[in-house]
Amino acid sequence: MENHSKINTSTFLIIFIFIIFLNAYLFLPLLNAFIFAGILAGTFYPFLKWSGQKFNLKKEWAALLTTLLIVCTIILPLIYVIFQISKEAVFLYGMIREGLSAEQVHNFLFGEGYGATMMKKALDLFGSDLTNEEVYAIILKKAQSYSGLILSQINSWLGDTLNFLFQFLIMILAIYSFFLRGDKMKEYIFELSPLPDDQEQLVLDRFNQMNYVTMVGNGIGGVIQGVLAGIGFWFAGISSVFLWSSIMVILAFIPLVGISIVFIPACLYLFLTGHVTTSIVLLVYCGIVSLVVENWFKPKFIGDKLSADGLMMLFYIVAGMGVFGMLGIFYGPLLFIIFLTLSDIFTKHYMPQLSKGNHGN
Repeated sequence: MENHSKINTSTFLIIFIFIIFLNAYLFLPLLNAFIFAGILAGTFYPFLKWSGQKFNLKKEWAALLTTLLIVCTIILPLIYVIFQISKEAVFLYGMIREGLSAEQVHNFLFGEGYGATMMKKALDLFGSDLTNEEVYAIILKKAQSYSGLILSQINSWLGDTLNFLFQFLIMILAIYSFFLRGDKMKEYIFELSPLPDDQEQLVLDRFNQMNYVTMVGNGIGGVIQGVLAGIGFWFAGISSVFLWSSIMVILAFIPLVGISIVFIPACLYLFLTGHVTTSIVLLVYCGIVSLVVENWFKPKFIGDKLSADGLMMLFYIVAGMGVFGMLGIFYGPLLFIIFLTLSDIFTKHYMPQLSKGNHGN
């Protein structure tokens, strides 16, 4: 009888794991939409509770109100920004292609400008055996290769527009579903999990805290940096300001480096093209904006909600972007904080038990 029970249990587990695998495979194309919906739902959950209590709303209406707030403040502006970026990216590509013509590159490298002067000094300094023509051929080939890569990426974005909008629609429905049935989902997951409820709640609380830090704190800080740096770009005469500002808003989520990935090359470009004073002023201005927001605004705004090592956070974001693309900016920190939380739980609750077991043996 006992053997028969073990066979039944093993058979059920095999079938159950297989069904879980099929479900995971079925919903894999929508995984990003569900995860990001969970991030937004966790971030705005305090507003859901507040609006329900403040206006005495039923849960359905509070969930609908909060979902509409997310759509109006984040999703619709984000869709608009993405389409504007696509338009400006196409325009920028045309400028890059024109600027990377054989004549333009030749004049930049071998004319009388800063680029040509610095190229000659660099070749003399390193004692390179390369001739001007060889350097010219290498740079032109690389530059045109990168410009082709930019165009292919733009075409990919535009070609995936329908899929992009479909993912957003799924995400909106998922957000509403999380708000409406989130408590029941939480109870069900806690019941399935073998961990104690207090440990599961700790992981969930840390998850929501990181959502707040990433979406609200870094989001507002990123917008401030992107807008102010974009104003500096506009005064400096750099084209496609909206595009560069949007990119800096996103890059501001990355600790330690942030918007410097954009403004330092921009200042270098201005310097090499003869706008020395403008490049120095822009470098100082953007540097001050970045330092003030990162070292004063964010700590004041976020407070002591969550602290994490900036260098490790950078590693997780870079690794996340390598695996998940731009969504890695959000997934990386979440995986980092979940790992830290589980490590803390392990060292406090499970490591002592393992140590006692080993000593007992």
